[in-house]
Amino acid sequence: MRGLFIALEGLDGSGKSFTATELKKSLEHNNYKVILTREPGGLPSAEAIRNTIMDYDIDPKTELLLYLAARRENLLHNVIPYLEQGYIVLCDRFFLSSIVYQGYARGLGMQEVRNLNHFVCDIYPDINIFIDTPIEICMERKRVAKDTNRFDFEKEQFHKKVKEGYEILLNQNQDNIFIVDGSLDVAERVDIISKIMVKYLCRIDNQLNKTKR
Repeated sequence: MRGLFIALEGLDGSGKSFTATELKKSLEHNNYKVILTREPGGLPSAEAIRNTIMDYDIDPKTELLLYLAARRENLLHNVIPYLEQGYIVLCDRFFLSSIVYQGYARGLGMQEVRNLNHFVCDIYPDINIFIDTPIEICMERKRVAKDTNRFDFEKEQFHKKVKEGYEILLNQNQDNIFIVDGSLDVAERVDIISKIMVKYLCRIDNQLNKTKR
């Protein structure tokens, strides 16, 4: 059976990466097969693209195209093969990040970026988890973080635009997005996401049973 594809989304400093790591541990503890990947990155070719994106001040269109190239590599070599083996695939960011960061915050157009993702993506996440953390908390976390990149040095107005972009996607209600409060303890976040997964799987099982009848 095909596995489950889950993307975790949020502002820089929202805690989504730590949440993804702890979620993986929790799922593996409960005997699920899990792989955690990230965007951009996840394998050598995509990590090389990541280094270019994170280290150099590049044009927004170039930035978007590099993200799409890394996404294609990640899909072909990480996401799809593991889904076919029945794994739960956790991805730290996916296509919604491009729609929000490049489409809205960089001003390239949300629908235009969505259309380009249709060219790149053979599949999309079954569930998108938005870790909703106040901007003030995100900014403070990034201020004291040891591992930084050029996105961490964007002005607060840019991060506000990113937040607005996610809110637009939530209001559009077309990408199966679930909100998780990023100010909660990480164990609570993991528990909430686990319950979302169970509800989703139960819904799919019910749909399959109806189809069989």
